[in-house]
Amino acid sequence: MKELTLLLAIALLISLSGVSRKSAFAQQTNEQGETASQQRSQYQERTEARLRELNRKIDSLNAKASKQTADARKELDRQLAQLDQKRDVAQRQFEKLKNSSQEAWRDMKPGIDLAMRDLQVAYRRAAADFNK
Repeated sequence: MKELTLLLAIALLISLSGVSRKSAFAQQTNEQGETASQQRSQYQERTEARLRELNRKIDSLNAKASKQTADARKELDRQLAQLDQKRDVAQRQFEKLKNSSQEAWRDMKPGIDLAMRDLQVAYRRAAADFNK
């Protein structure tokens, strides 16, 4: 009888420790989920801020370009058209991010980063040529 009681007590302890581990795992998973959600939110906010800033700079370049001579304007118009195209790509990628699931955004991040980098490079090139 003592052996049976001892076995039941051990089984109960093992069972309770499993529940405790499951609760800890569930809590850790929830914390990781919150962290992933926070990371996504922060990434989305940074990307949106970068897009707003680049849009402001591009609009400024467009305004300055409109005051140029026809010869100078030809090259600037070509570059501004490329810049607008890259801006559209970056904006579409960002819209996809906003509409993506929590799980999918990390897969989208490299494409968004590339589109933003392309837009930044195109802007710098156009701004440098404009300031020549």
